[in-house]
Amino acid sequence: MRLLYVDTGALLALLRARDDHHRRVRAHFDELRREGARLVTGDIVIAETATRLRYDTGLHAVLRLQDRVQATVAAGALRIRDGDDAVRRGAFAVMEQYADLTLSYGDAVGAVVAREMRADAVFGLDNVFRVMGFTVEP
Repeated sequence: MRLLYVDTGALLALLRARDDHHRRVRAHFDELRREGARLVTGDIVIAETATRLRYDTGLHAVLRLQDRVQATVAAGALRIRDGDDAVRRGAFAVMEQYADLTLSYGDAVGAVVAREMRADAVFGLDNVFRVMGFTVEP
């Protein structure tokens, strides 16, 4: 069974029907669900997604996100890796290792969590994950 790390870009595209990538991301997400893929993300992705939704769409979108995340976690289809000292140290090490890339802290955390969980791929839209050696889907 495949394991994918879910990044902010894919999550936002999945939630926003007007997003340019929505159809492609939605179709891939549906395919992942059919194949029984397991999903993992970091709490930083939830924070980034909630913040972006709050600024762009409003509180109602954030509360819908909360409901969807809780339901998906409760169903066992998503695991959220909370940040801790090891993740923080690892993220700063990734940023230093890839000093030539303009990595966000969130992407660096994503790299740490994806490696820690031995993710088969990153479900996202950010090319920096490819540069760091990950397979990126869709």
